[in-house]
Amino acid sequence: MPLTDVSGASDDAKNLANFLQEVLNRVISVYESYSMPLPTRRYFTMATPVVDCEQVCVSFIQMYLGTPGDEATEPRRCHDPRTATISVQIARAVPITQNNGQAPRADDIQDAAYVSALDAWILMESMNSFDAWSEAGPFGLGVIATIDADEPEGGFQTTRMTLTMAVP
Repeated sequence: MPLTDVSGASDDAKNLANFLQEVLNRVISVYESYSMPLPTRRYFTMATPVVDCEQVCVSFIQMYLGTPGDEATEPRRCHDPRTATISVQIARAVPITQNNGQAPRADDIQDAAYVSALDAWILMESMNSFDAWSEAGPFGLGVIATIDADEPEGGFQTTRMTLTMAVP
């Protein structure tokens, strides 16, 4: 339940929230097209998510006036595109040291790395679904994307795509 009643807010005010939800929907759709399972915990947030279980999260990093990759070395007009930088994170369980101090087996570590490698590839291949946002044409303003894998922490490892794209 939201902390503040926003039911009366104009549709224009909901543009960023709708954008973040649509990015999450597209990630889910891309994974379905690859028949790759995703964690069932799925959401978007306005900050770095807490990784306390397996999850898919779209998180807001920043938004600026201009096109993706624009360095904004000069003033922009108010009607220029808005661009957002977001993070798409897939957190999955990984093997950890046991209570008796025994390290995980190499095969178990590699099996978890295999799943993360699939996540990294699928995220990178999903670029087309983020650049072509509307039915008006096959391409948008372009995207900038990087893929990283965080160090395992607390029994989870996150594969993250940082994506910069125009907010439709």
